[in-house]
Amino acid sequence: MKVIVKAKFNASKELIEKFGNDKYLMYLPFAEDHEANFAIVVMLSRHMGVPPSKIKYSGLDVYKDRIFEVL
Repeated sequence: MKVIVKAKFNASKELIEKFGNDKYLMYLPFAEDHEANFAIVVMLSRHMGVPPSKIKYSGLDVYKDRIFEVL
């Protein structure tokens, strides 16, 4: 299953909202860095009830949203 995540960094609190089919908006309380994808995977796994090892980062789409594959 393909999941699309639009990440908003430097938010005041950590929050995840689902909008549409397999699309999520994430508010993250830190700046974008090299560990951002891992933090998104952990947050997705908690929200979806899937182990983090079953979620793989696939890349960015044309809108700069992150694409993840849930195995």
